[in-house]
Amino acid sequence: VFPNPTATALQVFAAGRPGGPEDHQVNLVALGLLPPRDAHTPVGRLSVGQQRRLALDRLLTSNPHVLLLDEPTNHLSLTLVEELEAAVLGSKLPLVAVSHDRWLRRRWTGDELRLPSS
Repeated sequence: VFPNPTATALQVFAAGRPGGPEDHQVNLVALGLLPPRDAHTPVGRLSVGQQRRLALDRLLTSNPHVLLLDEPTNHLSLTLVEELEAAVLGSKLPLVAVSHDRWLRRRWTGDELRLPSS
């Protein structure tokens, strides 16, 4: 996912943002997707799940106009699904999510548009 496996999670998170990496330490851990102890770990040593959390953290903190998630819980552990849900809801971003995940749909508290099945 990240081109330089020796860059730390903090360096990857801060890339392309104003200021130095240390200026972004608080924002990196604010959503709870990556614990502070992993901030200085090279991304090549992070698990795939940790790398996905880092990518999601970077996305959520970039303040997009809208977040589009297509089957966001596919291939994720229950723990990661819960972390994803908490981070997305905690971000207060406008969100469009498409999912067949019954657990996610039952817990959803936002507006909902159900499409008829074919």
